Amino acid sequence: MVSTPFVIYNQLVDNGPSWLGLDVSWKMALNYAFIKNWVWGKDIVYTYGPLAWLSTRTGLGIPAWLFALFDGFLIVNFYFVFIDVIKNNKNKFLAMVILISIMLVVNQTLGSDLSWVMLFLIIYWMVKTFYNQRSLFIALLLLLTVIAFYIKMNTGLIAIVLLCFHFINLFVCKKVTLLKLFACLASLVILIIASAALLRVSVISYITGSLEIIKGYNDIMYLDENHQGLEISLYLLFLAMMLWFLFKLWWQIREKKYNLILYTVASILYIFLLQKQSVLRNDLNHLYEYFSFAPIILLCGFTEPENQKPFLKYSSLAIILFALFFVSANRTIAFSLGRRITGPVTYIKQFSQYNPLAYANQPDKRYIPQRVLNSIGNKTVDIFPWDSEYAIENKLNYKPRPVFQSFSAYTEALEKINYDYYANQAPDIIIYNYDAIDNRYPFNDESLINLFVLKNYALVDTFTSNERLRMVLQRNANTIPLKFIKQKREGFFLKDTLAINQSNFIKLDIKYNIAGKIKAFLNKPPHIQISYMREDGKWFTYKTSVELLRSGIFVGNLVINDNDYLSLLTGRHTSIIKKIRFDIDNSYFDQNGFAEFYHVDYQ
Repeated sequence: MVSTPFVIYNQLVDNGPSWLGLDVSWKMALNYAFIKNWVWGKDIVYTYGPLAWLSTRTGLGIPAWLFALFDGFLIVNFYFVFIDVIKNNKNKFLAMVILISIMLVVNQTLGSDLSWVMLFLIIYWMVKTFYNQRSLFIALLLLLTVIAFYIKMNTGLIAIVLLCFHFINLFVCKKVTLLKLFACLASLVILIIASAALLRVSVISYITGSLEIIKGYNDIMYLDENHQGLEISLYLLFLAMMLWFLFKLWWQIREKKYNLILYTVASILYIFLLQKQSVLRNDLNHLYEYFSFAPIILLCGFTEPENQKPFLKYSSLAIILFALFFVSANRTIAFSLGRRITGPVTYIKQFSQYNPLAYANQPDKRYIPQRVLNSIGNKTVDIFPWDSEYAIENKLNYKPRPVFQSFSAYTEALEKINYDYYANQAPDIIIYNYDAIDNRYPFNDESLINLFVLKNYALVDTFTSNERLRMVLQRNANTIPLKFIKQKREGFFLKDTLAINQSNFIKLDIKYNIAGKIKAFLNKPPHIQISYMREDGKWFTYKTSVELLRSGIFVGNLVINDNDYLSLLTGRHTSIIKKIRFDIDNSYFDQNGFAEFYHVDYQ
């Protein structure tokens, strides 16, 4: 299970759509935040934490020995898993076939799926410490949980909740005393608090900020790519695994092994959440991730020393082989086997040649003219909408808003976090590009900040880089907060067209009905599109979400492209929005909504 490559050298591109720089920019920004000692939950709000570099394998500012130490820790954990699979099964040949198949299924570069691997190992150690409460095993379980929490908050928080239930279960089953229960829970709390101080994390803000990101993610970050055959296969794999665990749950209830139910439920939660992530993003990468990482949770059923039904063992092998069949369509079995065999040698070579500064060596891919660099100097800089690499590669004084990529500020609370930051400590310079992802309306990604920028920044230069116009905006000497004057609140029918009249900002309260809530929970959310009619009668349609609409949308002028934004920024007239309407499936929404109309002076 040696992970290769040792690190991933993110190669920037200098042409094509701007979203090609999106993933690289957040990975690099997280490392930048770590080495600059930003406070997680305050200076930076993200689901990934200060140990995100263990997942992204981005080495900017990270010593090689830290990667090697963590990978060694992972190897130790997999050693225990594999040994238990062999030791606790009489049919050693079957156990070995299952292990080899899992080895070929799991993607060798864990990447962002490290959080799922960590959750699997935590569930494994919960099962193991149910039967054997050795202090070393409990210590490993605690350490895994804390590391998982600071790699990625959402899976780490799930692990913490499961771990607390696990300790309580041990006490109920009289496997630990009350004193040891409190000792375990106290150790978890102390480790989290001590790690937070070491890693500069405001724990409550880290949790609440991340939960806010998760809250809005489901409604807006879905994709509608068409991979019907692969999706059907994924659902078949999910159904097979769900039936496997439900059969196991039924067996535990029938045999009155109620104290084992927690671990089966934890495994069901694992495959459900991973399925949810895969089908929500719905691109090839995320779909294949399910085939690659979901089957490993089946190993937890093989590490239990209690005798299991042969049906469960042989059916799990069939499930793993089914997953392997689809994984091999993306990377052949020969390729996977070859990488596993040569992995340790490649790993050692990359470790010896590791250069933690190699990442920040591509300023030519994020070109900024020298005249602009000279004028910026050491002034604080933020980048819109997401490409932090413009600041990092050119060694600028990067001081971004906490939710540092516009497409992620998709709830009212997240928008307010960024707006409050700008209202109190707005950066001197913004390098601005008017863009969005997934056919979203760019002005409504951080509408408050966009209005604040129009009011408090002036255009000082422009340049073209990566085939996009970049605007250099400088903050005015005195910043003025936005003032919203509420005009009215009224109900409306979702099928109606809303006239804008004298308003230029609207907050819309639209709710899912019960069917919509179920759909949003189990699969993708019900889709919402918003259309704007400008004064010439032409309509323009964009993707939006319940949370984005609730946070508020700008309806003063229609800003289609960079030229429109430049016109608005410099006080020239742009197309007026006259009406808006929604394109939705009525069967998933309450038919009545509420609209609050405001006027804001942004010029």
